[in-house]
Amino acid sequence: MKTLLAVAASPRRNGNSETLLKEFARSAEDSGWTVDMLQVNDLKFRACQACDACAKDGKCILNDDMQDVYPRIINADALVIASPVTFGSMNAQLKMFIDRFQCWWNAKYNLEKPFVLEEENRQGFFICVGALKRKRYCENAEEIIKVYFHNINHKLAGSLFFRGYDEKGAILKDPDALAETYQAGKDFIAKIEVQ
Repeated sequence: MKTLLAVAASPRRNGNSETLLKEFARSAEDSGWTVDMLQVNDLKFRACQACDACAKDGKCILNDDMQDVYPRIINADALVIASPVTFGSMNAQLKMFIDRFQCWWNAKYNLEKPFVLEEENRQGFFICVGALKRKRYCENAEEIIKVYFHNINHKLAGSLFFRGYDEKGAILKDPDALAETYQAGKDFIAKIEVQ
């Protein structure tokens, strides 16, 4: 059975981005996949310290919850990340999470021993939700996601941007957004299964 790792970046539980993430994940479950839900805000971890100790072996020396995250990504068959927009890009929790993959950057580029091989053709998806209707804010977040996926040898298969949703639960009033996200999940899983 294949596993989808679903990463919820928002500190607001059951908010708009997490609701859409769960809809995407539900489509994976309906396709027979297992979903591993990861709440970034529940993790106890420090920001990357730029110590460069990981240049020796590709492993981060900080002993915190990220040590449990790395194998979850290695063991997952695909990855989806959902983030709210905060000050024009992804939120701080997700950026801090991504920065802790400097060790994977070293493993891939300096040591030439990536934890996920490029030929595995792993796929990733991004969901972004913002209160303001400025598309460039979601695009800013997506640019960081593209770099992150590239560094961990995942291909960005697609992104969904939802703008103009502020109040918690506002997305529930838009059945078209929920349906679009569910269908995107179905298409994402179907594409992987025919590879």
